[in-house]
Amino acid sequence: MRPLFLLLLPALLPAHDLASTVTLAAPTVIVRSVYGGSEPVAFAKVQVFAPGDGSPQHQAGSTDRRGMFSFVPDGPGTWRVVVDDEEGHRTENSVEVPANFSTGTVTVGTQPSRLERALLGIALMVGLTGFLYGFKARKRS
Repeated sequence: MRPLFLLLLPALLPAHDLASTVTLAAPTVIVRSVYGGSEPVAFAKVQVFAPGDGSPQHQAGSTDRRGMFSFVPDGPGTWRVVVDDEEGHRTENSVEVPANFSTGTVTVGTQPSRLERALLGIALMVGLTGFLYGFKARKRS
């Protein structure tokens, strides 16, 4: 029982993974950053890089108190958005801005929270264990 508890301990601790969700809402790109899927990353450093290898920084700023940041891309291509809370948590997203970026809203880059990943892992372990025990019991009959 003790080894299982030690394996589950990281899932029980408060999650501080930094995840960003990017929404294309013409003419802006909106980035929402959260810790562990729920707590906003307030006042984190944000850097936006234009498409192209070695492209210079297009814009810099910080998230607001709700973990939100937005920018207006000046052309199509793959934009890079880096969010860094300067406390060891960082995320980088690639945003594909289409050539006809004028209307509509599309959400990209959604990442599962640490809790969701932990629950998925536990569910897989329990499911596989149940399958193996059922398979062994079937052979005995």
